[in-house]
Amino acid sequence: MKNIFIGIFFIILFAGCSKEKYFGGPNYYQDGFEAYAEKADMLLPDDVLWSYTQITKTENSISIDTANVHSGNNSLKFVSAKSTEGALSKCSIAKQQMAFWEGETMRVSAWYYLQGTQDAEWLFLFDLEEQAPVGAGPGMRLALVKNQLRVEYKFNERDILQPTGQEIDFPRDQWVELIWEVKLSKKNKGTVKLWQGGQLIIDTQNNRTLPKDILYSLQGTKGMYSSVEIGITANSRDNDLTVWVDDVRFEKAN
Repeated sequence: MKNIFIGIFFIILFAGCSKEKYFGGPNYYQDGFEAYAEKADMLLPDDVLWSYTQITKTENSISIDTANVHSGNNSLKFVSAKSTEGALSKCSIAKQQMAFWEGETMRVSAWYYLQGTQDAEWLFLFDLEEQAPVGAGPGMRLALVKNQLRVEYKFNERDILQPTGQEIDFPRDQWVELIWEVKLSKKNKGTVKLWQGGQLIIDTQNNRTLPKDILYSLQGTKGMYSSVEIGITANSRDNDLTVWVDDVRFEKAN
């Protein structure tokens, strides 16, 4: 019964105004972390800058760093303990209330630095999500598997891997730029491109790149992504890890 009432509410709501108008938000944001002295400076009311952090273990931390930067004077440092069974370790920061709509191509980019050469199986570095009114808003994310990036779905779609025989390892102990472009579609009309260090390592078409409503499990999807999460969005079970991020940009490509 609750789901019926919610459905009626959204029918009435959308009859009076467009989804784009009601759920509008910026489609551009960039940050080089130069204006901050501490983490609290980034978290202003009303999502003016960043929206929230996820720090799920007491050992985890996010800090402004001046010792290891890609450009300028500051970067963002993420220190995360490894995940354990039943205790997922997250150390990340997210920007919400954005608006990238179906049919558009969104581009997210950042410079990453992963310290050490130890195993980091199923380390997650970038998440795209929708803020759904009922339940979670699953999306897509970048995962490190066998030290190679892939696109992993949080809804029912097969992971997108680098072409067989052409895989490129993720560099360690050095800065590398990641550029991820996604044409948004609830149907199999989307595209996914991923550059690592200037090389196009994933280039696919005919992908479903947005979640869609599934009765009783996921409802209220709007055909958009409104949240981008960076850092260690989920750590592996292998090792404690440290990651730096600098010069991030989220934008509509077309």
